Amino acid sequence: MKPTVEQNDLSKRTDAARENAFPSIDCNYQTVALPSYRGGCLRPRFSSFRNISGEYFRNEARNEFRIEAVAFVAIIITAAIPILNNMHALADFLRAVSNL
Repeated sequence: MKPTVEQNDLSKRTDAARENAFPSIDCNYQTVALPSYRGGCLRPRFSSFRNISGEYFRNEARNEFRIEAVAFVAIIITAAIPILNNMHALADFLRAVSNL
């Protein structure tokens, strides 16, 4: 229910400001009865840390592990190509130096 506000005459604003800085509000709060509510607490089922981690490793971790493994292999290949190229260039350099 909305509060009821006392209306002042707006033509006499200065008089209204002197009398009351704020309008008086009448709040009529009415409670709502819930027929099936008994006032008791609902006891939630708490999951143990072991159950939560088991669900995580059963469902989410496998997919994330696959994605991370693919990304790791891509990083290893990206890093290995220049290293192998440098080893090949170093072998060519050593062959050229040893013939002199």
